[in-house]
Amino acid sequence: MPNRRSAGALLLAAVLGCASGFVFAGEAEWKTLIDQTNAQLQRGNIGQAEQLARDAVAEVGRTFGHTHRAMDQSLAALGLVLRFAQKYPEAEQELRRALALREKALGPGHPSVAILLNNLADVVQAQKKYAEAEKLHRRVLAAFEKAYGDDPKTAASLNNLGAAILAQGRNAEAEQVLRRSLAIKEKTLGPSNPSVAHTLSNLARAVDALGRKAEAGQLVARASAIHAGGAAPAR
Repeated sequence: MPNRRSAGALLLAAVLGCASGFVFAGEAEWKTLIDQTNAQLQRGNIGQAEQLARDAVAEVGRTFGHTHRAMDQSLAALGLVLRFAQKYPEAEQELRRALALREKALGPGHPSVAILLNNLADVVQAQKKYAEAEKLHRRVLAAFEKAYGDDPKTAASLNNLGAAILAQGRNAEAEQVLRRSLAIKEKTLGPSNPSVAHTLSNLARAVDALGRKAEAGQLVARASAIHAGGAAPAR
């Protein structure tokens, strides 16, 4: 199965890739390929998912052309599969192709563009290109704040941005961003949600790097309690 750290990217891509509102002749065959791609990815069959995603890209190219709206969704699906296959440079290439099409169709500030930017940032960060990932995460955050306000999607974006900042050693700035993510998640998802534990763990790393070992230990304990099935009280 795809790992938990990347589940957010998978969910975002699935929401966009499988919930399109447009209909065109021959959609059923293409959509079947996309649905099968997602199904195989969920089962952890990465090789099969990759072939299905490549077939979806080829089908769109043959039938509808390389600038059709379905192409960016197919490329986005392929990029996501390649990310789980740890083929990061190729994943980045396909996601950038999808991004160019989606930005042209919807505009750079559209929430659907931000969803794709989120997955691209995840791939860029996996290649340890943290400064570039930070720029992408900031674009995602701006779009989500405008579209959704203090929403779990905004909180997830803040968490991702905080992780990119933390990876660059800007620990105090990362703490500030992660605390904002934590506050929104606790308010909108509840204190025992697994997503809260994810941000608590990142925040603990930032606090520990700032030399506040006891506080970092408390944050780790809270995260561990959530994973064990019961949220520890906030302090």
